Amino acid sequence: MSVVGAQIGQRPVVSRGSFWLQPPTVAVLGAMLFNFALCFVNTNAGGVGTSAVIGCEIAIIMAVLLYTYPTLTYPQFIVIGSALLYLIALSAVRVVLGSGIDVKPVRDLLIPIVFFLLGAGARDVRAADKIVRVAVLIVIAVGVFEYFFPAVFTRFFNVASFYIERGAMGTAQAQQSSNLFVSGMRPEGASGGRGLLPFLGNHRVSSIFLEPISAGNFGIVVFMWGLVRSLMERRIFGGLIAAGVLIVIMSDSRFGANFCLLCLLLAVLPAAIRTAGVAVLPAVALLGVVLLPGPLSAHYGLDNGFIGRIILSGRILERFDLLNWLGLQTPNFPTADSGYAYALAGVGIVGLIIFWAMLLLLKGSNSRFYLFRDMAGAYFAALLCISNSPFTIKTGALLWFLAGVLSRAESFGLRPGGVRPFANVTFEVPAGARPVRR
Repeated sequence: MSVVGAQIGQRPVVSRGSFWLQPPTVAVLGAMLFNFALCFVNTNAGGVGTSAVIGCEIAIIMAVLLYTYPTLTYPQFIVIGSALLYLIALSAVRVVLGSGIDVKPVRDLLIPIVFFLLGAGARDVRAADKIVRVAVLIVIAVGVFEYFFPAVFTRFFNVASFYIERGAMGTAQAQQSSNLFVSGMRPEGASGGRGLLPFLGNHRVSSIFLEPISAGNFGIVVFMWGLVRSLMERRIFGGLIAAGVLIVIMSDSRFGANFCLLCLLLAVLPAAIRTAGVAVLPAVALLGVVLLPGPLSAHYGLDNGFIGRIILSGRILERFDLLNWLGLQTPNFPTADSGYAYALAGVGIVGLIIFWAMLLLLKGSNSRFYLFRDMAGAYFAALLCISNSPFTIKTGALLWFLAGVLSRAESFGLRPGGVRPFANVTFEVPAGARPVRR
């Protein structure tokens, strides 16, 4: 049977008001920009620590969750609720076994859920295009300013001080990074200096993301969107594709450059082969991280290159015991440099399998959604080998919002901006199920 008019307080998710005041615009751009704003406040007024960052993240996630909650069907509510209860149960076990309370896995799960729901409710591809273009213009404008006027930039946005205040950098690291993030400069000797267009110098642009890896990841998301939109419209979205490549180059993201090439390969593969390959990619990547560091160490050392990061990631996983692999005990050493170690510590190997299956079981109304979903899956599986950065809200909000938009785009048609996307919408619900009540 069906339920008609599943609306949020009888209001559409995207109103007829100004583009700048529409919930998707505010939520996605807010998620991208709040760290940048906090850095400005910390530089010019001081006193911004980790609690402010956490508070802003919670506020954004909860606002989007409350706004999209009434659109959930009962089966969706059960699946999401069960996943959250699983994470809460793991956290409780860790507390009993002597580890501290850690709610980051819950946050990491909620980010893709709430922004996917927001995108599915908006489902206006052209409005999503506008959000992406605005985000790109902001990122490039700030990035160009940072690149050409770094002293002026850090006078107002002292990135090093912001991360020192949060406990994520040391004072000595700030001295070598020119008040940028510790990896904001890549001098000769650190994996050979800049890898993409070396004549641009040692400066790796971070823009509004404050650290280069997230800027590079944003470039990947923009490239993916430009590629998918080109296939949807049967015309090249050259501006978006070029912007994605430019941001990858500015941030000197060698991973980003290689992954953009992988996206082109995924786009031409038959759908069945592509999805099957992405489905097994985490297992292959995890095995590689566990098995390769030994042989690689004979020829390579620890550095900031991809191989060096693989070796470091593998060494972190070598220290895991059974309880760490099951997510029942938090490691007593940092895991941020190994995305798989970070994920396993948070959700365990069983949870990782379950959540990966949830991603692959996401359904959409068009073939381009499945391409974007598979590229997003490959992005996660590959990047987790060297970093936990795909979990950050700074880039995750846009990625999952766009996935949500594509999941329902063609079934409702491509509409111009200013539509009422949740008016008179029918949501299919299995027999015997009922919608979540407000």
